[in-house]
Amino acid sequence: MAYTVVTLAIYLPLETYASIPYGLTNPFYLVDLVAMGLMAWGAWRSWRARPGSSVSVMIAGYAWASANGWRATFDRVDRMQAGGSLDFGDIELVVVGGSTLLAIAVLALLIVIATAARTDA
Repeated sequence: MAYTVVTLAIYLPLETYASIPYGLTNPFYLVDLVAMGLMAWGAWRSWRARPGSSVSVMIAGYAWASANGWRATFDRVDRMQAGGSLDFGDIELVVVGGSTLLAIAVLALLIVIATAARTDA
């Protein structure tokens, strides 16, 4: 839960800043907001369930973020392979790809926690 709060403290302002040039009603930003909302809701539910565990909504948030990150990563790869450039240079691909891999790893960990606890469906 604490990891998710820290993640959101980085994810929300960084994604908002990067999305401002395209408008905050852009569908690519809105899909990130859904992931952030699910992650926040999941962290809140998990906090309320203490000392137990309640990771189901966080799983949904990380799954959503992972899928969107996968799409975003390979959109950038395709753009660069076609000779295009990225708004923030090569570091953009590193950050987006790295955060996608991290989201997938956290998703896998949460699934393990959920299946081990068997108290949260």
